[in-house]
Formats: sequence, structure tokens, C-alpha cells
Amino acid sequence: MPPLRGRKPRVPTAPGTAPGTAPDYRALVETAGDILYMLDLQGRFTFLNPAAERVLGYTLVETIGKPFTDFLTPEGARAALAHFQQGLSGTDHTPFFEVEAHRKRGGTVNLEIRAASLVHDGKLVGRQGIARDITELKALQAKVEQRSKRLALLEERSRIAMDLYTRLLELTREGLDDDEAPDHALEQMHQAVRRFRAEKVGLTGADVRILELLAKGLSNREIAAKIHRSPNTIKDQLKRIMQRLGAKRRTDAVATALNMGVIAREL
Repeated sequence: MPPLRGRKPRVPTAPGTAPGTAPDYRALVETAGDILYMLDLQGRFTFLNPAAERVLGYTLVETIGKPFTDFLTPEGARAALAHFQQGLSGTDHTPFFEVEAHRKRGGTVNLEIRAASLVHDGKLVGRQGIARDITELKALQAKVEQRSKRLALLEERSRIAMDLYTRLLELTREGLDDDEAPDHALEQMHQAVRRFRAEKVGLTGADVRILELLAKGLSNREIAAKIHRSPNTIKDQLKRIMQRLGAKRRTDAVATALNMGVIAREL
């Protein structure tokens, strides 16, 4: 077909570009807010855009030719290296992962990475990807999680208080002519509160029973006989209880349990 005369050839345009102009991909790379990087087969940086210096503080001179693991925390380096090796072998099926990197001026930054293979002329020559700073997002998530835990704790306390109130009301109604009913109801309330406090530090009902017997001065053998367990079992359980309470001695465990309200002061 003979060429058309009197017309200039039409240059293909990318979405969002004016007709007759070509997109300036270099400008996009240079001004991107996320870190764009390339690595060779040994994991050394061969390219980084300016965002890397803005986020981490390292210049190109300090990064190009250096292994990416040099700029990550030990845990982050292990995770990133595993993904890098899987990517080279073609077994990486999860391109997204998170790492923690060092800032030049101190501190760390959380990065979300999306990595892919770098191919030239049909040959694998390295890896490339995008690293997004998610430090503020992680901090926000931590605050939300902490707030959720506080709300859950308040809800649990409210539930316990309501259960105690309901039980007290039932006992009061059942034993209007029984002088011991109010005392019995109050004791049940105290037991429920102690059980709640014990659960919050990871102690079971059996743990609390051992602490109560320990507070009375019983030996491991005597405690074992009381709850029908072997002395070795009691020894192991006491060791776990002391770890949960942060105590190094049996007396410290009892004192801590008393101060926390896990066991009653008058047994």
C-alpha cells in the first residue's frame, strides 16, 4: 500500500497523554513516591529511583552495587532473601511481602514489597520491584489493635460484672430468709473476679488451686496429695506458674498472686 501523502504519521499515545506526544516514563520513575529498584542475579542493586534516598536516606553511591540485605534488619533480610531465591528459581507465588529496613540516620522503616523477575532478551537477569513505605500504616494498625484489645477487655469486664450482678440478684431472691445468702453471693463474686484476673495472665483453675495451697505453706508433695497429682507434675506446673507471674521463687509467686488478686488473702 503506497504511503499517504500530506499527512504526518500518528504517534500512539498512552492514556492520559495529549495526542501527538509520547509518555515521559523517566519522569514518572523519578517522581514516584514509592521506591523502584532493580537487582542483579547476586542481589546487588543496579538501579534505584530518588524515592529510595527520600525514604531511607542513602544516596545512589551508597547503594548501587551493594547487596539489598545490607540495608535490612536481620529478620527482614532473611525474609527478603528467601523471596529473592524463590523468585530466581520460579517458585515464588506470593509477590507481596513485608520487610523492615534501616534508615541511614537511625531507626527503621516498614516496607511492603512487590517483586517480579527482570528479563532481558528472554533471559533472566535479576529481580525488580516496588517498595512502599507503610510505616505509618503499621503504626495505625497497631493503635487500632491496641484499642480493640482495650474495648474487648472492657466488654469482658462488663459481661463479668453483669453476670455477677445477675447471680447476686438470684441468690438474694432465693435466700431472703437465709442469713448466709448475701455472704455466699459475695464470695461467688470474689471468686469470679479472681478467676478473671487469673485468666488474664494465663493461669488456669488448677494453677490457682496450687497457688492457694502454696500460700498455706504446703510442700510439693503435700500439694500433689491434695489434688491427686505426682510431685514431679506439681514441680513442672509451679515452674510454669512462676514464669507466668514473673517470679523466681515460690514465695515471690504467692506474693505476686496476692497483689494481683488472683488468690484471696484469707484462705
